[in-house]
Amino acid sequence: MPEDLESDIQATAEDIAADASVLQLVEAQKATLDTSDPKVLELANRALELASGLVTKTVAERDLVAEAAGIAGPDAAGSERKS
Repeated sequence: MPEDLESDIQATAEDIAADASVLQLVEAQKATLDTSDPKVLELANRALELASGLVTKTVAERDLVAEAAGIAGPDAAGSERKS
């Protein structure tokens, strides 16, 4: 696997893990508040922002891994190897 591809996969994985940790903290903080607290909406919006970013990043990671594995197609759902 090319070194730049390997480092892209590693960096993406680290970024996903960091965002997931922040999301967990946001959810924990939100759980301590009364639902009528205006901060809950702010935290819910932050959680949504993080979760949406996670989807984008995990798709990118899957595509990088598929490329590294030589799997054809942008979504690699069929796991077909390139010839």
